[in-house]
Amino acid sequence: MKLIAHIVRLLGVITALAACLPLQAAGIQQAFLVQNSGWMEPFYADQQSQLKALVGAVAQAASTPDDTVYLLAFSQSSGSHVSPSLLGQGRGAAAISTQLAPLGLARKNSSGALADTDFQEAVTKTITGPFRSAPGIIWIFTNNRNSPNNDSQTAERNRDFYRLLHLEPSITKTLVFPLRMPVQGKLYSAKGLMVYALAYGQSAADALSRIQAEGRLSQVLTRAPARLKPVDQDAVRIVPQAVKNSANVHASLGGDGRTVVLDVEAASLVPSVVLQASLQNMFFPYVIEHATVHAALAGQAAPLQVSPASISALQPGASQKVEVRFDLPMAQIPSAWSAQALGAMGKQVLLPMKATLGLSEQRLALSASFAAELQDLFPGDPISEVFTPPDSVRASQATIPLLVRIQYPLLPVLLMVGAILALLLALVVFGLLGTRSTRYRLLVDGLPRQVLLKPFKSLRIIDAAGQDIGEIRRGMGKPSIVRVADGHTLALG
Repeated sequence: MKLIAHIVRLLGVITALAACLPLQAAGIQQAFLVQNSGWMEPFYADQQSQLKALVGAVAQAASTPDDTVYLLAFSQSSGSHVSPSLLGQGRGAAAISTQLAPLGLARKNSSGALADTDFQEAVTKTITGPFRSAPGIIWIFTNNRNSPNNDSQTAERNRDFYRLLHLEPSITKTLVFPLRMPVQGKLYSAKGLMVYALAYGQSAADALSRIQAEGRLSQVLTRAPARLKPVDQDAVRIVPQAVKNSANVHASLGGDGRTVVLDVEAASLVPSVVLQASLQNMFFPYVIEHATVHAALAGQAAPLQVSPASISALQPGASQKVEVRFDLPMAQIPSAWSAQALGAMGKQVLLPMKATLGLSEQRLALSASFAAELQDLFPGDPISEVFTPPDSVRASQATIPLLVRIQYPLLPVLLMVGAILALLLALVVFGLLGTRSTRYRLLVDGLPRQVLLKPFKSLRIIDAAGQDIGEIRRGMGKPSIVRVADGHTLALG
């Protein structure tokens, strides 16, 4: 326990230093640590071993050409032997297979004794060494035998390592991939290999989440990872099935597997939605023995109503039918005559929202089938203890994106377009009429005369001597006499 306390304090100092250092301009740094101590003998001796091929495939899937990639072998430092040892580094993982090819078992010293294993040393020296205390993702490939100084109490040493993963706040996210890989060596045999993914720092946790979401990793590690940390986020998800109170509102799950999508005609909007759905346990590999469910919609004072209000004995990946009642923010939904709706040209207007779904009074337990599988792969190892959630985790929360897609009718757009076209036509006609002169017959002092007059123009009438006789004016129609001088006559006809 003194060792683990010392390491926790050391990582705390490293975290403080990391906050003062600038982050990488692009990509994330990743370290791939491959155990090559004596306990790993069958993975190197067996000609059928897939260890090196697996490391190369995971590195290629998890990294991009912008990532700084380190390949290290680890065992335990002893005498002149240093662990972890850097095998290679560079941008991307293209060279990892070549760098791995000559790797063999590590020796303590010139006596030739096989090296022991120290997980904590490997993790802390990677952070303080290649990572320079900046955020990054550490991948560990191991048979899960932790034996510093050839300590036979490997179970207790593993407990120390598991406590480190749970208690150290700078380790922000941890995924675990137990793999079946039977190998037979001259000294030992093994059934399984463990792959750990440890995010050091929040930006590394975000990067690891992106790697998962993009599906790159699942092409190599085809089984879903066991989540070790954090265990209080994204615990459950809602899988919609139908809207109970309106046949015109259709519910589905978005392409990201998380977003609840409601499709509705603008004319069929209902203020309140009763969504029939399934509440799915995303806590792999944990059983939700009991939890109370509560939910809320961002920006609304009234909570979402979930019934039933509690769940029990929900296995990982299993679902329970629920009804979710919530009010649509009608004030935020644009009118069919609004600029937003008209701009959609009769297509969909998107209204994104966000709901939070929480579990309180939560009790979790490791799935019995998962625990049995671990004991089969790693007999005698207390590995199931690493999946025991800390006592502090009694509540969890999931964020659920909600998207309302409103289909607006095309009629308002057509009416608006028609009105605009009519106005334009009127302006064109008005413009044409405004430039066209018309000939009119005028009697000036009883004598006929022809005059030309444009719309909205006036014309002063004079006689042959240049004397003023009067004035006529025209609007859109025929002209009219607006003034006649004394002693003269004007008449249209």
